[in-house]
Amino acid sequence: MVIELARHAFSVITLLFLSVLCISAAGCILPGTGDLKPVSEEQIDDMNDALRPVIGIVEDDMMHVTSSLWETARLLDGVPADDPKVELALYKLRSELPLSFEIGRFDRNNTLISTTRYLDPWWVPGVTKSRLNYPVEVLEAAGPSCVVSDFYQYQDGDRGLMIITPVYDENGEYDGVLRLSYDIDSLFSGLTEYLKNEYGYTLWVTHTSGLKFYDENTVEIGKYLTDDPAYQTAELKNMVSSVLTNASGNISYHFYDTSRGEQTQVNAVWRTVYSGPEVEWRVVLTDNVPESTGTPVSDVSVEELKDFVEKAYVYANKVGKNEAVAAFNDPKGEFIDGELYIFAYDMNGTVLALPHQPDLIGENRWYLQDTTGIKYIQRATARANLGGGFVMSLYENPVNNFVSELKLSYVMAVDDTWFLASGIYLHDEPFSDGSYVDWHQREELVRQVRGMDYLTIVEGIPAVTDMINDPSSALHAGNLYPFAVTEDGTLLAYSMDPSLVGTNQLSMSNSYGMSVMRDVISLSQNGGGLMYSLVKDPKTGQEVYVLLCVEPADDATYFGSMLVLG
Repeated sequence: MVIELARHAFSVITLLFLSVLCISAAGCILPGTGDLKPVSEEQIDDMNDALRPVIGIVEDDMMHVTSSLWETARLLDGVPADDPKVELALYKLRSELPLSFEIGRFDRNNTLISTTRYLDPWWVPGVTKSRLNYPVEVLEAAGPSCVVSDFYQYQDGDRGLMIITPVYDENGEYDGVLRLSYDIDSLFSGLTEYLKNEYGYTLWVTHTSGLKFYDENTVEIGKYLTDDPAYQTAELKNMVSSVLTNASGNISYHFYDTSRGEQTQVNAVWRTVYSGPEVEWRVVLTDNVPESTGTPVSDVSVEELKDFVEKAYVYANKVGKNEAVAAFNDPKGEFIDGELYIFAYDMNGTVLALPHQPDLIGENRWYLQDTTGIKYIQRATARANLGGGFVMSLYENPVNNFVSELKLSYVMAVDDTWFLASGIYLHDEPFSDGSYVDWHQREELVRQVRGMDYLTIVEGIPAVTDMINDPSSALHAGNLYPFAVTEDGTLLAYSMDPSLVGTNQLSMSNSYGMSVMRDVISLSQNGGGLMYSLVKDPKTGQEVYVLLCVEPADDATYFGSMLVLG
């Protein structure tokens, strides 16, 4: 996943002036901001009341992850690193920890021996070397709490935390480590969506070193607040110092939000999560959350959306990339028409055109995900590479005060280096009434799919497809609908509509023209993940919005499940 602005009415000259003035345009104080407005004790109390349970949830989650990794390591003590039992144990652990990216067993020379990172060229057993290593005495001193790294960028570009614990041979000698990559974005984004919808607050998180590793505004992630030029005003230096030196507190400050292109007063409270030996996170809750102004229902049809994008495609091919991108970024140009506007990215995820968010041009957003966990720039790129079409994601609506709404975008590749797109916000969908995907349900969805991967190792693919096709099996629970599909689109199992089992559904599409199974296969072939779609419920004959999770079972078979939304 998670930001497009319509009320940014500055001229190009003004924007350039502000960019220089604000240096990186995030966190600066503009001239004439004025004094900070007082905040009532009642609001501070309310913010602290909202934050306290979040701290408990994060601490419990981290304790569960570290203790699970430690216990698995103890089960593997004395087991050779290349024993099949190791792979089985890793897949079982991964199925129990839905926010883990992968789990690897490294030998004493820091070489990967076994991993759950399927189809990833960066993770090759016997070849891949660990880039993040700790002395044995540090690993052993951490004990069941494990070593929890700082914010970490993995070799494939993903980012999160690394959690590491030692493994011993049959003689009790150090024999390498278990290393788990953890998706910290998804942990905090689920909590953020809960706080936004239930309380009207949001979160950002930093190490006590000053490294910010979670923020809804992804431009902020990875900044060292003590050194970043944007945080060198007296007011922000005071805020950063207060947060880093005190375990809890409250403060107000002015902030320039690059997501919405506006300066605002932010009121904040914070508390500390103790996530490992000598590891402290400051979790900061703030009130700078936009309120819905009530958006009128879009009168733009899907066909009009496609026509708008195709017009931009023809223009880009006629005038060339540079002139086209300049036109797309013109806030008063012909490629802004009501709620429609053109945005463009290169195939590596770098922003080329965002007319309502000029502060983000040039930023790489490849690993950006919305608050449900959809990596929507990756989904849009994949769809562009498949010949173009529709994708869905939660995205801030500039016409509705930048409140997140479900957006249907139509994308087209201009050539093999960049694509353009436009979108409309859907008002007949399950997010339109203030509801959201509960992170517990999202994690159950991921657990189910990973559980099928684990069962495949134990019992084989046919046994798992039989379970999916058996309505009395343990895989049938609540509003989750598991399925299995081959690389050519043949359904091996489909719990939502068993009558389709054995048929080829490569041409399956919904009323928005989305190629459901093609998207499932594409996502699986890129390692798996989450996506939104619209599918037909055979019980009612109506289409329903779903959140899908898919992963490869092997090179030719993919498991998935659907969570019905709303």
